[in-house]
Amino acid sequence: MHDADRGQLLVIFGLIIAVSFVALAVALNAAIFSENLSTRESVDSEEAAAYAADARSAAGDAYDETNDGGAANATAAGTEFGDLIGEWADARQREAAAEGADFRLNRTAHIGWRLEQTADRSFAPADDDDAANWTVAADARDVAGFRLNVTRADLYDGTLGADTIDDEAFRVNVSNGTVDWELYVFRDTGNSTVVVYGGDPTSPDDLGDLLSAPESCAATTDRAVVDFRAATLDGSDCDALVFDDDLEGNVSIRYENVQNSTRERVNGTYRVVVNGSDAVATAGGEPTRFNATGDPSPTAAGVVYAVSYDTHYRRNDVVHDRAGRHAPRADAY
Repeated sequence: MHDADRGQLLVIFGLIIAVSFVALAVALNAAIFSENLSTRESVDSEEAAAYAADARSAAGDAYDETNDGGAANATAAGTEFGDLIGEWADARQREAAAEGADFRLNRTAHIGWRLEQTADRSFAPADDDDAANWTVAADARDVAGFRLNVTRADLYDGTLGADTIDDEAFRVNVSNGTVDWELYVFRDTGNSTVVVYGGDPTSPDDLGDLLSAPESCAATTDRAVVDFRAATLDGSDCDALVFDDDLEGNVSIRYENVQNSTRERVNGTYRVVVNGSDAVATAGGEPTRFNATGDPSPTAAGVVYAVSYDTHYRRNDVVHDRAGRHAPRADAY
């Protein structure tokens, strides 16, 4: 082989090697660029997700602080919650802007009432000690934490005649305006029990049939807790307390046969939380049938029943939208 030919081959091999190195460098640079881009996008996404997670915590904190404060009415509860969550949202918006991002929080507070009687007394309203029947809440969208704690000695005695229970025993009426669900609460002195019966107490032929019916539950105790959310009587399961299967739509809650002209038909304590700023009768924004928090029972306080929110985060090519709801209460309805 001539020297000239060997020289040409060396040049060709050199070119091939050079092209290979260039291609390898391009591939490596592309891989490094892709890795950096992926890392940047991942960091941005994590930052956006952190804003959404913080919004969830902030909504919960504002919810707790508002409800722990015992707002005088529904308007005050809505205002307090709005101020608390608004202050947080404004601060986070400024923080995001300093980082070159845009952050927005939209929220809706569903306002309701906490109605409670914490000292033993008749279940009459605060404004009328002689009332026998009255509306506790009306047009409520949801009902939570509904519990009665009643003393047995003050209940109507069902042994006086099963046919009198309908007219004489204390009852809770829950209605959507079309369907009425009724729970009768009375005592059976023969067995020293507190009895609840869901439905029409005139349907059974006698007290024995009523007490053995599936719509009836009894607890041997001096006082019993009637828990509508847990569907328990004095801690034991009681299907007679479930009323959400019978109703749909907004409901009213009434106490009936609280007392007659000679004696009480129920005495004890109760608590119920309802969703709906207009669910409680008011005058000038203040409840008319309940006292303010801190005054003698029964009392009403405005509360945040639940919070719906959505967050919007924008930064460069990162878009992060999330919707959420803070509703820790377990509904009875």
